[in-house]
Amino acid sequence: MGLFTSIPVKALLGLGFLSLLTGCTGDVVDLDSPAHQQLLENDRLEQIQYEGQMIRLDLTTALDRAVEMNLDARVAALDMVVKDGNLTMKELEVLPQVKSSRTTMIRSDLGASSSRSIQSGLQSLEPSQSSDRRRMVGEMQVSWNLLDAGLALAETYRLQDESAITRERYVKVVQNIERDVYAAYWRAWEYQQTKTQTANIIASSNRQIENLSKAIDKNLLSSDEGSQKISELNDRQKTLREMDQILSSADIELKALLSYPQSVTLELKAPPSVRSDIQALLAGKISNQEWSALKSRPELREEVLNKNIAIKSVREEIFKTFPGAQLLFSYNNDSNSFLQEKQWSNFSFGLTQNILNVLTLPMRFQAAKDKEKQADAHRQALEAALLAQVHLGRQSLEQSLILCRDAERSAVNVANRAYAKTQKSKTGFAAGGEAVLAKLDSQIGTMARAAACTNMHDSYAALINSLGRHIDHQTLMVAEMNASPVQLPQSGGQHGQ
Repeated sequence: MGLFTSIPVKALLGLGFLSLLTGCTGDVVDLDSPAHQQLLENDRLEQIQYEGQMIRLDLTTALDRAVEMNLDARVAALDMVVKDGNLTMKELEVLPQVKSSRTTMIRSDLGASSSRSIQSGLQSLEPSQSSDRRRMVGEMQVSWNLLDAGLALAETYRLQDESAITRERYVKVVQNIERDVYAAYWRAWEYQQTKTQTANIIASSNRQIENLSKAIDKNLLSSDEGSQKISELNDRQKTLREMDQILSSADIELKALLSYPQSVTLELKAPPSVRSDIQALLAGKISNQEWSALKSRPELREEVLNKNIAIKSVREEIFKTFPGAQLLFSYNNDSNSFLQEKQWSNFSFGLTQNILNVLTLPMRFQAAKDKEKQADAHRQALEAALLAQVHLGRQSLEQSLILCRDAERSAVNVANRAYAKTQKSKTGFAAGGEAVLAKLDSQIGTMARAAACTNMHDSYAALINSLGRHIDHQTLMVAEMNASPVQLPQSGGQHGQ
């Protein structure tokens, strides 16, 4: 019992503090437990606040929110934080190690001892006590291994490059998010502009199909002629539905990219025109754009950092061959009343060498040099791929711009023909079925224009991404303020762009 009561109060306080820290680390979550359910519910709290809401967005706001709230961007940002934390911990390893200890030593009996003569084998000294039954021993020790400190310093330089790599990866994630959001926004906006008209025209064509079927049943229309007209309407409906389905998926994609629940309704403002930027890109020198990609693409910058890491790894292998120098200084105290000096200091200096490190240096050195060559090969292969992406991206943008313009002209022409058919139908010079068919063709032309022009904007975002640039939010804000509403060709009148 006396042993327990003699434990210092400070030790109990220390154990209590450690228990408190352990409690702050959080609880383990068992799968399929209430805690697991609560964890998933907490993850959805951010989205639940938007459930069922109407949210108005412009393109600039969508891009800003995507970078801020997108889960991939959050993960990349946390990767940077973790890597920077590892770098800080490695920098601390360069400093000397400082250790402190305070020990209470208690014996159950007297620590008495005696001596025996080597010559006679008889006890030469009666048993005597040289230490107290209860004593306090303390030590403050400072040690510094110069080789370990040098290697830790070399590793900090390598970790600085690894930390820079996580930043480049974050930049790439942001660029990819901007590209995806930009393209999805254009498709979702086009869908919002066309979905009502598409639904109305499909409903109108369904009524026309019902009228044709009734006319066939009443022998007012021959079966061959009626079936042919119904088939034409069905074909147009199928084409229109397929086009509508392609654009409708962009609404789901955009909500996911913006971390909104699918139950919200997005009301999108007209995105600004970037035709002038597209013309400037296509008019620019391809050689300048190649250099822009080589200098700015995060993937290639990462490969340069990987080469630096490989070079520093070679240096680390050389450092490991050096002998280690150990410096040790300690201050000691002992409450033993039998000691003449209760406080004293120690200092030691030693050299150690791992022979295996010396023998294996050629192999480790060659392995590190091979990694350096591998980094060069990766970078050169990536350079060729990136340059090809720039050329392909520029070619795709040029072709998609032409297709968008052609589709715009075609949509206007088809809309004008549908308007003429509608007017003739109203005056009795054309059958109602022909007017419905013309409206279907007009809406198909409008959807084809939407698909072609959204592909152009997708190609624009892809080329910006290939050049290692960000989509300029400031330019978009200015364009949005100066933008005029985009006129879409309608089947009910003569509208052009």
